[in-house]
Amino acid sequence: MKHFLAKNATLRHRCYSLYCTLFCYARSLLILFVCLWVGNFLSLLLPILIPGSIIGLLILFFLLVFQIIPSTWVRNGCNFFMRYMTILFVPAAMGIMDNYVYLLNSWAPIIIGSLASTFIIMVFIGWLTQRLHSRALPAIDNSINDNTKGE
Repeated sequence: MKHFLAKNATLRHRCYSLYCTLFCYARSLLILFVCLWVGNFLSLLLPILIPGSIIGLLILFFLLVFQIIPSTWVRNGCNFFMRYMTILFVPAAMGIMDNYVYLLNSWAPIIIGSLASTFIIMVFIGWLTQRLHSRALPAIDNSINDNTKGE
């Protein structure tokens, strides 16, 4: 978009720059929506209760990890959604505010569950990190190289 707004750009160059920018956005949004639609379709077919959006996210993840599609192809669409993500949470927040009476009646289980799950996750991640670091490769013995330093 920077080239489109340049003062010394010709009309042909501006049109080409605009075309490239719109094509990149359309391609990235199309890839994101196809992954979502395939995930929703698989969610209907599979007997497990995983939402289609999660399956679509996993499909996109594996496409990117195995480099079937380059990450540059989805970067513009992802940046667009990330820029306006807070707007997507407004309806959920309004739904919570409409039902605050239910939250007031069950505030204790919500707080206890949140604190307990946070504590359990912290303990598990700490244990897993210690276990993985204890399996690290042994340090390389540098005593062979120390003989050359004295010369």
